[in-house]
Amino acid sequence: MSTTIHVYPTTDYLPLVEETRLRTQELFQWFLHKQNIGGTLEVQAFYQGKRRCRVESSVRWQVGMDLGFAYLIDGEWRGGSWPELWERDRIDQWWVDDYEKSDGKFGFPSSMLGQIVPLDNDDFAGNLSEEELRVVNSFDYFWDEYRNAGAPAVTSVGYGFAAAALAEETNGRLASFDGAFDDIGHNGEFADQFLSWWGDAQMKFYGVDAFRW
Repeated sequence: MSTTIHVYPTTDYLPLVEETRLRTQELFQWFLHKQNIGGTLEVQAFYQGKRRCRVESSVRWQVGMDLGFAYLIDGEWRGGSWPELWERDRIDQWWVDDYEKSDGKFGFPSSMLGQIVPLDNDDFAGNLSEEELRVVNSFDYFWDEYRNAGAPAVTSVGYGFAAAALAEETNGRLASFDGAFDDIGHNGEFADQFLSWWGDAQMKFYGVDAFRW
């Protein structure tokens, strides 16, 4: 099935897309070398529907860019993923109606109408302090890095490195709510924690041959 990795920033820095692209490429190339897999890994950032239209080096992330990352080994396209910056949902009347109909068990009170739908510590497997959670909920945007169902191994590894690059650049917290992580206990990790296991876990699943042309 398709899976996504979210990155919730804790700083207001919006990186250049080129920063993210280059760091993703560095992380992936380092990983291939670590696994003794030959070949040159290249990541290309492009606009969806315009695969030959690459993102200019001066462009910063913004909501609704419709970007894709292509993964090439020795110049051959091996897969792609879809990183996107999204606005967080806000509490609307539906949430308020649910709150009133359920006697406060679900939804949010009318006093919160228009505010960001808050994440709680259960979403991060209990890994955040109250202050850390407050910081996460102070931002009205997040990144969503998506891979299609049945995507090749190169994509399934690469989209994690793209998410890690974004987390590095924004001191962000990583999480998945649709099965990208086998263990939900990884929700809430910083990039360095995530990188300590991500590549090895994917390689164990796919095997070295999946990365050879």
